[in-house]
Amino acid sequence: MTATVLAAAAGRREELVDLVRDLVGHRSENAKLVPAAAVTAAATGESACQDAIEQAFADLGMTIDRFEALPGREDVVGRLAGSGGGRSLILNGHVDVVPAGAPEEWPHDPWGGHLDGEGRLWGRGSCDMKGGIACGIVALRILRDLGVRLRGDVVFQSVVDEETGGPGTVRAIERGHVADAAIILEPTNGHLQPVEGGLEWVRVVIRGRTGHSAARYRSIHAGGRGAPVSAIEKAVDVLHRLRELERHWGVHRVHPLLPRGITTLNPGVIAGGSGGGADGMPNGMVAYSNFADYCALGLSMKYLPDESPDEVRAMFEDELARIAAADPWLREHPPEVEWGIAGVSFPPAETPPDHRFCQTVAGAFRRATGRAETFSGFEAVSDLAWLSAAGIPSLLYGPGDFAQAHSSAEYVCVDELVEVTGVVALAVMDWCGC
Repeated sequence: MTATVLAAAAGRREELVDLVRDLVGHRSENAKLVPAAAVTAAATGESACQDAIEQAFADLGMTIDRFEALPGREDVVGRLAGSGGGRSLILNGHVDVVPAGAPEEWPHDPWGGHLDGEGRLWGRGSCDMKGGIACGIVALRILRDLGVRLRGDVVFQSVVDEETGGPGTVRAIERGHVADAAIILEPTNGHLQPVEGGLEWVRVVIRGRTGHSAARYRSIHAGGRGAPVSAIEKAVDVLHRLRELERHWGVHRVHPLLPRGITTLNPGVIAGGSGGGADGMPNGMVAYSNFADYCALGLSMKYLPDESPDEVRAMFEDELARIAAADPWLREHPPEVEWGIAGVSFPPAETPPDHRFCQTVAGAFRRATGRAETFSGFEAVSDLAWLSAAGIPSLLYGPGDFAQAHSSAEYVCVDELVEVTGVVALAVMDWCGC
């Protein structure tokens, strides 16, 4: 049966190319990431992509639930009912993509699905992650056409908004679309990835004392002699100390499946100027002659799969308190900390590689490829976080290399599409029973 499934996958090469090309052709840029004038077009492209996937689910005989995950943006979930007595499995993928940027920066049309002479299919979303969705769909078609009747249900979640936080998968789970295990079809470059760290967006607000820049000669070291205090300079000092903390974390906080140093504190935004500030922005940013009395640091903080959000938040705030205690001004005017900026707060995920589900997928991988499996950790964050948080053993596995994601050199190799399709088909049979 293994040989039959793999031969069927090899014979679906053109079908896979056509399906990925069709999905890439729907310009499903995440509406939160495009200019206001392009929001309607983005939502339309996303909806059209979901239309194509809904039709594919219907052709497989799935029961379909299509619903709003966000206003005007819909998830599509198909359930292929098993005959009973088997374990259920989620296949998960997102249709939203990051903006393609300027077409001239691409070697080929970012929405054209160009297939080059080296077997690479180009386009935004080809790797992240419409190629994976296509593999899941074609894997189920193969089982159908071979007359395989699964015992357990297969739940295929085609979701929106993964690129900005994952509410699409969260809404699907809340509607009861759960199972005994899940494969997220993200690009993993041939690895099985059952773990990823957590992610927090945190804002640190530093307040100073405003005044005329003519007084700076009396306050070269900001805060001296009761003169004006530059919040920007204080923020730079804090940022320097946080960089030392980041290096310390990289040495002392490690996980066997993730690279050393993954515990980063990335300063993504710094905004300083005059006056209070809503959403991390000062009231004014044009008065060069003023001392800035407001500065906000926007940080993206990653932590390990075996750490809790509360634990890591406390570590960060304790270090920030130590930094403030060493500075006369900050000791009296401590930094303010805001967590979960823009709703970004991904919990960590960890399914042990020796878990029965991970070993089931590993066995399918070995039979399909003739290679030993490699377990590793996902270096970014994904919907693995939400499935694991729901208590569902999960791993990432799909075609493509994450290094191509979000770039103007995004492609997926057709050989990988074929290989992943075979692995997924075998894993579905092995886990669900047939």
